[in-house]
Amino acid sequence: MQQLNLKGLSTRVALESSLNPPRLLLDLHKPEAGYRHCSAWSRAIHPFEVRQEWYRDYVLELGEDPLPFVGSITVNGVERIAASSIVAFLGTRGRTTCWPEPRSHLFDVVVDMAEATGILVMTSPWVADAAVASPDGKEVHGFTLADDLAPLIVINERQPKDEQLLTLARHLALLWLGQSGISTAASPVSSDGSLPSFCDVVAREVVDRLHRHVAANKLVVPSMPAIDGWLAVATRSSRTFTRALIGNTGGTSTTFLSAFRMLGIRSTDVFNAIGRSLDLEV
Repeated sequence: MQQLNLKGLSTRVALESSLNPPRLLLDLHKPEAGYRHCSAWSRAIHPFEVRQEWYRDYVLELGEDPLPFVGSITVNGVERIAASSIVAFLGTRGRTTCWPEPRSHLFDVVVDMAEATGILVMTSPWVADAAVASPDGKEVHGFTLADDLAPLIVINERQPKDEQLLTLARHLALLWLGQSGISTAASPVSSDGSLPSFCDVVAREVVDRLHRHVAANKLVVPSMPAIDGWLAVATRSSRTFTRALIGNTGGTSTTFLSAFRMLGIRSTDVFNAIGRSLDLEV
């Protein structure tokens, strides 16, 4: 058995992932023959597609350039080089100069780093609901909507943080490949299994390197309190997206009703509370 090099990941998670790597479904809307739950799945991802479309239009109005890392590697490349590219770009902080704040877990630090590069990272509990299972009927770990202006990753927040971290790393690899896709609970990998295997190896290397990078910069402080309250609501919808949406709602831009729908809220009071949690003037 291949020796694992996963600092910070539990032995159980590492062992299960090595024996049964999650499956990647590369077409979110056209599943393989025989898959069920397709309409429920399409309805489930639609709100995220709406958010992505809004943010893409917003970035276009700002005149931002396409993100250079999307589609910058191929599955025929060397996994360690691919991992190095991902970690290097996260370390340069992409579109912003904001250094991540200390967090209680590496997953939260990496989310901050990914968002600083222009990637929208969202979490949701619904992906574990059987009513909205993935096209192959398996529990969803996460999915990616690749785009060179508004790439989006959604992570199943019901997973333990170690598993969320590894899922996020797999989907970062998928973005670097320029691919949209879903990762689901462990299942046999079909004959086109080179891509899931590639993403899995890259993810492990990314996690290992990020552990070293973050430890050197003292960005993980276990005693740090967890994010809660309205800031947690903003974080689930991507702080980058939420900040942009709240700052551009009203007037001749986005209506309050549209913003409420995209944030899954119903009142101006909640909207304002979320804005204040992000230090916005509302």
